[in-house]
Amino acid sequence: MKLNQILSSFFFICAIGGYSLLAAEKATINNLNLGYALVMEPTDSLAMIKKQIGAFAKKKEYNKAILYSKKLLDQAQKLADSSTIANAYWRQGFYFKKINQLDSAFYYFNQAYILNLSINDSIAIGDRLLDMSNIQKSLGDFNGGMITAIDGLTYVEPTNEVEVIIGLHQTISVSQKELGNYNEALRWNEKIFTLLKKKPTSKIAESSSYIIMTTRANILASQKKYQESILILDSIANKTLGKNDLEYARAICNKGHFMWLENASNAESEALLLASLAIREKQNSATGLISSTIHLAEFYFNKDKKKALSYAEQAFENALKIKNDVALLEALDLILPLKHALGVDATTDAILYSKTQNNLEKTKQAIRAIYAATKYDNEQLEKENLKLGAEIAIREKQTILAFSSAAFALCLIGFIVYYKNQQKKRERLEQGYKTELRLAKKIHDELGNDIHYLMAKIEQEDESNASVKNTTLLQNLDHIYRRIRDISKEFTPINTGDSYGDDFAALIKSYGSNTTKIITKELPLDFWNAVPKQTKIELFRVVQELLTNMKKHSQASFVAITCAKQKNVYTVKYVDNGVGFNPNEHSSGLGLKNAENRMQAIRGNIIFEPKPSEGVSATITFSI
Repeated sequence: MKLNQILSSFFFICAIGGYSLLAAEKATINNLNLGYALVMEPTDSLAMIKKQIGAFAKKKEYNKAILYSKKLLDQAQKLADSSTIANAYWRQGFYFKKINQLDSAFYYFNQAYILNLSINDSIAIGDRLLDMSNIQKSLGDFNGGMITAIDGLTYVEPTNEVEVIIGLHQTISVSQKELGNYNEALRWNEKIFTLLKKKPTSKIAESSSYIIMTTRANILASQKKYQESILILDSIANKTLGKNDLEYARAICNKGHFMWLENASNAESEALLLASLAIREKQNSATGLISSTIHLAEFYFNKDKKKALSYAEQAFENALKIKNDVALLEALDLILPLKHALGVDATTDAILYSKTQNNLEKTKQAIRAIYAATKYDNEQLEKENLKLGAEIAIREKQTILAFSSAAFALCLIGFIVYYKNQQKKRERLEQGYKTELRLAKKIHDELGNDIHYLMAKIEQEDESNASVKNTTLLQNLDHIYRRIRDISKEFTPINTGDSYGDDFAALIKSYGSNTTKIITKELPLDFWNAVPKQTKIELFRVVQELLTNMKKHSQASFVAITCAKQKNVYTVKYVDNGVGFNPNEHSSGLGLKNAENRMQAIRGNIIFEPKPSEGVSATITFSI
């Protein structure tokens, strides 16, 4: 191919390369209102309506139970019966949870909580906060669930309502375990056993002791104390054998999984996992089947990938059946690398993963917003009451005015020092960028033009006398020229103004190709408005570094990048299905070090979760 054809192709390639939750809930409620109009009979007593609700619930006709719970609410409101109004809200929340519409369930539990606050029913308040925290926990919002549960304890700890207190302790213990705080998880779990010793006849001791014991076994296993964990599970299995099949299946499933974690060659693990699955299939327990098939997929992951994929897909189907997004993501976390390893196209699964993850995040945020607004209103009411009493103590506060002034002065001085240091840091970083730009321009304008000139000169020579060596030389020179143009592109100034979001999205999409699919989502126009200029630059470069590294080394067939923000905290999640790497062998890699240094410069953080042969996951977080 002639040189001018090569260059024409090169420049052409360069040119080419260069519903919300509230709406959904409203629709659901409107549909229920249509049905409600058909069941409303104003003469029905509250007791009669409750009886009808119970009959529907017994037959698992939960949609009808929701309709009649709304009917109960309207009748109770006409009678101004606060207790029944709260009960009607709770019933709607309970049955929405039964059909796995967790956002609607949380909304109605919250409505009941608000009414219980107004009538100062501490036990009911704690009970509703327990319902709400359990929904947050089931969605994977462990921080939010723990905060809600702790709020609930402030209301019920002074009472003798042991069942509610233990339920709140259980939620906190599980949340701490999932957050990796194992000692704290054990501490809260131990509190439950202390309460049970004081109240051995409580209902919780009879109905939920196995769950509490299983939680303790899970925490110990997370600490790699497998033998202690297995002893607890053996105790549960011995007590439930022939008496409670579901609890027995749970115990032997966990035991088989922990034995495998301790020793992947343990022959008993497979038998226990399969025995548990058989029981759960007989009982038709969807949640139990998800747990069994997930553990079996993990067990066979490195032994028989086809069998592992089969179990992972069974978990996926059951997760779809009960509309459990958390379980769906857990199944897809196994399906994607397994299909990649088996050479099966996983594009649809990758898109579903991104969509499910986004929907789950929206649900978490919507639920947090519901409770945060209620909590704020309650705190404002408390503040107004306190303000009336605070007026009496004004004179006493005057005595500390001098100390407050001194503290303010010290804070002001500290702020000024901090601001000056930050200003110097920004100046140093900006100087570094200017140096990079000068270097890039020099390489492009001088060295690049010289090489281009040399290429043109060689092209003028008689092609009939050109040797293979000259052809190779031309190809190498062309390669060098491409690299120089890439350097110039890499250090191009970044627009941090209104078009930053478009440029950021264009950067991500530019790394896509026929062999690599890039998945991201469209962000609101004002998503990046509050982010400082320097932070935008550093984030842009870090994402560019990740994508460049992916392009060079990972052999990934898909990449997913999602951006989210909560208050003043921004999170950028990067996932690919490439070859991954061993962090122990690449701990000093220049690209990774550059990314870490850039995030440290803006007081941010980047966490890599590489798995050899399974891809790379990186989580970027920073605050503004």
